[in-house]
Amino acid sequence: MNWRDSPPGVFVVVLNWNGFEESRECVHSLLRAEYPNLHIVIVDNASADGSGRLLHSTFPDLHFVQSSENGGYAGGMNLGAAFALSKNAEYIILMNNDVVVTPGFVDPFIDIFGRNSNTGIVSPKVLYKDRKDCIYCAGARISYALCSGVSLFQGRKHDSFGNVEGPASMAEGSCLCVRASVFRAIGYFDPKYFMYFEDMDFSMRVNKKFGIIYTPKSIIYHKSGAGRGWLVHSQLYQYFYTRNRLWFFSRFGFLYRCYVLMFSSLVVLAKSARLWMHREKVNDFSSSVRALWKGLSHGSILLFGGTLPPHEEPFRSVNHS
Repeated sequence: MNWRDSPPGVFVVVLNWNGFEESRECVHSLLRAEYPNLHIVIVDNASADGSGRLLHSTFPDLHFVQSSENGGYAGGMNLGAAFALSKNAEYIILMNNDVVVTPGFVDPFIDIFGRNSNTGIVSPKVLYKDRKDCIYCAGARISYALCSGVSLFQGRKHDSFGNVEGPASMAEGSCLCVRASVFRAIGYFDPKYFMYFEDMDFSMRVNKKFGIIYTPKSIIYHKSGAGRGWLVHSQLYQYFYTRNRLWFFSRFGFLYRCYVLMFSSLVVLAKSARLWMHREKVNDFSSSVRALWKGLSHGSILLFGGTLPPHEEPFRSVNHS
């Protein structure tokens, strides 16, 4: 029987933190997604500006989950996924709130899951919201040389690149559709990351039991600050991305960890130099550089098995959604 005769239940989790306008735009696009069995879950990550309450009153017919604390991307998405599972979701889409979807974006996910029983995640083609002909991510892979996940074809023209469906070693976190059984088999995002590298960690665990597929037939648009260049990165990005790159690879062998430390140190030096050269264009230059070096310092401790006392972790009251 064709799945369109009885569409499976799909829950989409939108994570809000002090971002009413972006979340509202995201939800409105989801309401026009043209999938008959789509359920929207808004998770508010302990917003301090009242945006959670405002979203709840604006969309009273949608599912709403209020977090008592800000658990970052990982913690907030885990709340949404757990709620969806409690409602017997068959597939769960996790997405940033600065995303706008296109009508019909769900169908290619379900088509692929229907054809491939071992597929655990399907990821879409992600374009920049303000440059709709330009790719933010057309599939992703884990790069051990670069010690990070790599968004494929970033900055390339949408019509010319990223148009082939196929397997991927990683699903980038701005939007991914997950088979519900994946969470039951391997668990949720690791909350220790708070933000950044939780998608890479999750993908690595998924790959041990399931497949990850990229499809260009599903298209969404993403605001994305992280892909625009070093000068526009927030202090949050500077700290957590630097720290978590090192923490993620703490599970690997000693020699490779030494390589990761060397590579990360060179990246921090290069970023610091570039920030200094363009300091008049950088919002709070000194704080951005301090966030970079704090991330390197903390990550280096974690890379070799050390621990951080809770008060040593900055920015714990905020996230990037």
